Amino acid sequence: MALSGTLKDFGIADILQLIGHQTKTGTLVLKSGNDEVDVLFVDGTVVFATQKARNKADLLGSLLLRAELISEDKLQEALTEQQRSLKRLGDVLVHQNYVDAEKLSQVMRLQTTETLYKLFRWKNGTYEFTQEDVDAGKSGFEPIRAESILLEGFRRMDEWPAVRKKIPWNDATFERMKSLDSPPDGDGGGGTPAENHRLVYGLAVEGRTADKVADVSLLGEFEALKALVELQEWGYLKVLPPERGTRAAVKGLAESGRRLARSGALLRLAFSALFFAATLFLVHLMAPALGATRSENPARRGAVARLLARGQLLHLESALELYRLEHGEYPRELRQLVDGRVVSEEDLRYPFREAYHYRRTPHGFVLLPPLD
Repeated sequence: MALSGTLKDFGIADILQLIGHQTKTGTLVLKSGNDEVDVLFVDGTVVFATQKARNKADLLGSLLLRAELISEDKLQEALTEQQRSLKRLGDVLVHQNYVDAEKLSQVMRLQTTETLYKLFRWKNGTYEFTQEDVDAGKSGFEPIRAESILLEGFRRMDEWPAVRKKIPWNDATFERMKSLDSPPDGDGGGGTPAENHRLVYGLAVEGRTADKVADVSLLGEFEALKALVELQEWGYLKVLPPERGTRAAVKGLAESGRRLARSGALLRLAFSALFFAATLFLVHLMAPALGATRSENPARRGAVARLLARGQLLHLESALELYRLEHGEYPRELRQLVDGRVVSEEDLRYPFREAYHYRRTPHGFVLLPPLD
């Protein structure tokens, strides 16, 4: 069967339905912009789906890490063995007893289904189906009927906006309001917690984000968020919006510092700062006329000022980011940083007489020292 064309003329639902009804075996290649997805069929059922140039976060190893099923060290060992033996990563992980075979199958199935459901959001693109032999064992999980993918895909499209409206933040956290043994709130209209609800309730511990709950549950983003929303509606959980403003900035800086320390980058940063400080000290020793006016010593004054301005620019850039965290956007002009008591009046021009050049843009801002 030769099947090719554009998604405007023949949608993803029509394609899956046709291949499923005719129980075809082969490879379906879909392209939209820079995205490309290959879907493998055996007798009309999906055995595997992969996204070319897949985001690193969606690779099998990353999914296992995010699900807390393997450590970084063991994953690196498995990847090294994979390169040496040319075996599939999943086979290596199971052979070395790093991951349970059943859990691996669950993750691989989730990887495929999440790739498929994203296709329902595509509005433009091309498709081409080629009949050819396909290795049914490539997937590592039970084949998925095309009809079930269609039904689930349409359900998600219908319900996703309502779910996202209730929990619009991926980094939202949760507070348990009561145990699952308690009856739901309301006048009897609440639902009864099912297996998915009990799973995500157990994972929604203090400080764990919605994204993390979805990763560890292995339910996928939609199913996990839907269960969290229903638990909120029934009074079992309270959704806590992510921190914003100064507290979030301080917390983020602290976490960044911990990550830098773990990676060794903090030590390199300290050496860089020490070198910069030593350079400034030498400049002060060699430039006694720093306090002179530009008319008295314009060349030296300009060179020293430019050097000092490097640190001042970093200070102002940090202040601008802090303002954005507080207000949701960058200020229209630098003076708003002074009005918000983020910086002082002197900071807007130090070490120059004139103020820094600042302009807010659609994608950020431009900040430059004044011309000599």
